[in-house]
Amino acid sequence: MKRKIISVLLIMCLVVISAGCKAEKNDEKKEVTLNYYSHVDENGTLTNIINRFHEENPNIKVNVVELPADTNKKLQMISTALQAEDDSLDMFDADVTWPPIFASAGWVTDLTDELTQDEKDKYLPGAINANIYKDKLWGLPYRIDAGMLYYRKDLLEKYNKPVPETWEELVETATYIMEKEPEMKGLAGSWKQYEGLTCNLMEYVWSYGGDVFDENGKVIYNSPETVKATKMMVDMINTSKITPEGIINFGSGDARAPFFAGKLIFLRDWPSGWNKSQDADKSQVVGKVGIAQLPKADKDGNSYSTLGGWQIMVSKFSKNQEEAIKFAKFMAGEEAEKMEALGLSHLPSIKSLYEDKEILEKMPFVENMLPVFMNANPRPKSPYYSEISNVLQLQTQLAFVGEKTAEDAVKDADNEIKKIIGQ
Repeated sequence: MKRKIISVLLIMCLVVISAGCKAEKNDEKKEVTLNYYSHVDENGTLTNIINRFHEENPNIKVNVVELPADTNKKLQMISTALQAEDDSLDMFDADVTWPPIFASAGWVTDLTDELTQDEKDKYLPGAINANIYKDKLWGLPYRIDAGMLYYRKDLLEKYNKPVPETWEELVETATYIMEKEPEMKGLAGSWKQYEGLTCNLMEYVWSYGGDVFDENGKVIYNSPETVKATKMMVDMINTSKITPEGIINFGSGDARAPFFAGKLIFLRDWPSGWNKSQDADKSQVVGKVGIAQLPKADKDGNSYSTLGGWQIMVSKFSKNQEEAIKFAKFMAGEEAEKMEALGLSHLPSIKSLYEDKEILEKMPFVENMLPVFMNANPRPKSPYYSEISNVLQLQTQLAFVGEKTAEDAVKDADNEIKKIIGQ
């Protein structure tokens, strides 16, 4: 009788263990759906990257939630979801200035231990450092941006003009060619009141020797150097008049339009404009475009580019942390970054890809511009960055339209930034 009872108990245990094993196997194969708040998929490149990820991880489905085109609206949409602790958002694209904002709010997952030091060293220094806040890693960079000067090499050759080294030389060259070619304008950039203006503005400010903060975090925006930089931009609109009419309403696409139409000599743009400039269906300047570093304040000074770029961050409120981190690491890995470079002319954040033959063939300027990308300047790191940037945009635009002098606009911006950060 005892033997029968023991036998029954053993059988029951084996059944339970077997069922547990099956359940565990079933759990491993259980499909997980991740919601990725991302840029609009322009030409199917993102879809291809996700499909490649699916091949390696068939149980993880990635659903793309498209973000607005405007960077400020992207930030607002993501912030609203995170503030509400919405667990349907698993990971998201983040501009290079956002990691301190989200990390200080406690909304994102600490990724410090997800990469070894050797893995971190594979990235460009500026790209990885932009994701470090209070000595912890909060995002993984999958592309960088840096401001560059696009120019009509055919027109410079026609009029025997070198690529300008300084902003004043650019104004002189643009003015000369505009006199010979009345339908042309000299320079455009992203000068409307949004994040693009801050990026453009800081390149002038740094080149003239100004900055927002010193190394100790003290606000130093109100300086003769910053005033000179702002005045240069104001004069381009109102004195030399080398900018197109309506430039104060230009985003990146608006600035590119006259350049691609063959009506602009110089363009300040990101690398992502290159593919479009060489697409005969979208551009009338195919084969006529050169790329150089941005001008300096004077020949003894330095050229500065604003560090741009995008990272993927994982929401702290996601219920699928392991899977979300796995996708983030794939998105910021060599294979996906190469697909982005070839498909969208996005600059990789991984150093080794700057020696990739296919990428160099697609974007020949990359090799010579690598020092610029290595040394691109980050915008001010602050949990209050969004508010600071809005102040810079507003005050600079007031100078553009003549409601304030450059001196007053710089002084007022300085005072407002001090109030924001409590100085």
